[in-house]
Amino acid sequence: MAERFGTYVEYGAYPHLKLPDDTEIAAVQDWTNATLVFLRPSYEGKEALIEAVAQALKP
Repeated sequence: MAERFGTYVEYGAYPHLKLPDDTEIAAVQDWTNATLVFLRPSYEGKEALIEAVAQALKP
């Protein structure tokens, strides 16, 4: 999924999607009973990205 959006994944406390210039555009917290997705508001592709994240996390 990261390649589809021209990003890469950096792992820390939770996974971050970053652009090649290291700008963080999303982070996913999924270790509780609820998954939280944090998006950079200025990222133009955020609607498509949140749909792709939701699809990727479906059981």
